[in-house]
Amino acid sequence: MKQEYKDWFIGNRDTEQEAYSWSDRSYKFTNIEISRVPFHKELRDYIYSFPNIDTEATYDMYHIHTWEEGDFFYEHIDSRYSRKWAFISELQPSDCNTKLMVEGKEFEEGVIGCFDLHGLPKIQRGTRISLTVFGSTKHKHLLL
Repeated sequence: MKQEYKDWFIGNRDTEQEAYSWSDRSYKFTNIEISRVPFHKELRDYIYSFPNIDTEATYDMYHIHTWEEGDFFYEHIDSRYSRKWAFISELQPSDCNTKLMVEGKEFEEGVIGCFDLHGLPKIQRGTRISLTVFGSTKHKHLLL
């Protein structure tokens, strides 16, 4: 992903950050609607250029996660809410360079499937910022 896009997300994440802390995860996040992102079309084209992506799945939100010292996310899958895939990009590494782990391997940017096991070890030093986009399908209701 272009550095200018990363810089834009980093600069615009502070507007509406919310804290999220449960026993299996801890982080802050900001949701930015696609209509607010000036380069949405270009970034969407980039995301959909990845192989094995279900183009029937769409998204309407960019999720920016801010991970401070002590924050983490236990291993999990993202198969809920009709999710099909997730595009993930590390916008800023932490000082300790903690990486997202996907199926046991370090991951910085790309698309993962909704059943790929992934998690983030506890941040030891600094702040990590990442972008996540969830591609989901909408269920059509049949009129009887």
